[in-house]
Amino acid sequence: MITGASSYLGKALASYLCKGDNRVLLTSRRVCGELEKLKSDYVKYLPSLDLVDEMDLDILQRECGQFFHCGFHVINCVGYFPDYMPIETMRLEDAKKVLDSNILSVFGIANKLLPLMSNHGGCHFIGFSMHTAYQNYPYMAIFSAAKLALESFIKGVANEYLHNEVYANVVSLATLRTETEKRIKPYGDYENWLEADEVCNIVDNLINHSNGLINGSVIHAYKYSKTFFGESYLNRIKKK
Repeated sequence: MITGASSYLGKALASYLCKGDNRVLLTSRRVCGELEKLKSDYVKYLPSLDLVDEMDLDILQRECGQFFHCGFHVINCVGYFPDYMPIETMRLEDAKKVLDSNILSVFGIANKLLPLMSNHGGCHFIGFSMHTAYQNYPYMAIFSAAKLALESFIKGVANEYLHNEVYANVVSLATLRTETEKRIKPYGDYENWLEADEVCNIVDNLINHSNGLINGSVIHAYKYSKTFFGESYLNRIKKK
């Protein structure tokens, strides 16, 4: 199952995994035409789901119980970044949206789906963080805090559900190579940013080689970048 499937990474993972006889359930908060085209006997798409709404989470739980007849994996792609923003100018509404999208939605999914996953074993629960969570960069405080909370939560999932053979990991990403990221980081090393296919390969490896050796680990995914390692963060973003 992929949540936030209408995001750039979510769509890439959907295209990557919706092949052959893989049973894949996709969710998004808004309707996405690209995801509608993927629907088949093996691919189910549930648009317009709010993953911090109890009733919508109950719908998701019911649909997963009916759709998956054996163990399944959960890939959490839901997330929200409001742009680089000083703390004093950020609205409380935006801060709540960051927390809802990046951590509370993942809790809601875990709360409803981990019991189903525990019935089968051999399942994987995956979330995505960012390397920025460790840097305490200016203009990203609430986003970094949300990603650190996500990492701590998924480590807790790993410990709590290991006896059910449900594994959990975080993939911590550097910048994905997208036009949106290029717009908000006009001075970054665009050529050395991560490609979506590289992240798909990491996820594929995790879900097809689940074991306890790396359970609970944060897997860091980034390439060498001269600007990342050699220049100030403030030189890479548009706020100077």
